Amino acid sequence: MKEIMSWNFAFKGTVKMFPGPSGWHYVAVPKKYTKDLREQRKTWGMYPIKAHVGNSTWKTKLMMKKGGDFFVALKSFIRNKEKLTVEDRVSNSFKIE
Repeated sequence: MKEIMSWNFAFKGTVKMFPGPSGWHYVAVPKKYTKDLREQRKTWGMYPIKAHVGNSTWKTKLMMKKGGDFFVALKSFIRNKEKLTVEDRVSNSFKIE
């Protein structure tokens, strides 16, 4: 098992939106990371991270969906700055701090 205290990982993902009129936009973390993340999860399954998408970097949390999968929410100012919409493919990199 990987030590997650400080962990860098990168992947490509598709921008999705939770159902509802004000649903969050997010990128799902691939399942290959789920086991290690779940085994060492913190309160409510959240990890503080530094996220990088395109030319943007921000501090946020890696969060868990019902069922145990993880995702990163894409705040509106990041989506606007990077011109991201639902179904766009993005390259992401993250550092769990």
